[in-house]
Amino acid sequence: MQLTQDDIAQAMDATLSKLLAPVAEIEVLRRKEFLTEEEAAKLFSMSAATLKTKRCRGGGPSYIKDGGRVLYSRKMLQAYLEGKRVKTNEQP
Repeated sequence: MQLTQDDIAQAMDATLSKLLAPVAEIEVLRRKEFLTEEEAAKLFSMSAATLKTKRCRGGGPSYIKDGGRVLYSRKMLQAYLEGKRVKTNEQP
């Protein structure tokens, strides 16, 4: 069986699509102003369970509750995480 240029091009397109899908998903999340719990967890590399636990205990980042829906402002999440930064002796 010989591969044609079209076969190779299709295989390359399929492979690139699979590889780039997670990157594209993160880019979409970075452009959203408000994120669901799952989206926030994915974008900021934390578990949705951690966000929920912090929220239930009265801590964590501020959020918006609309009925049963919980949303996080991307900017507020980033500010919350920046506030948790620990400075070491080597940092100015």
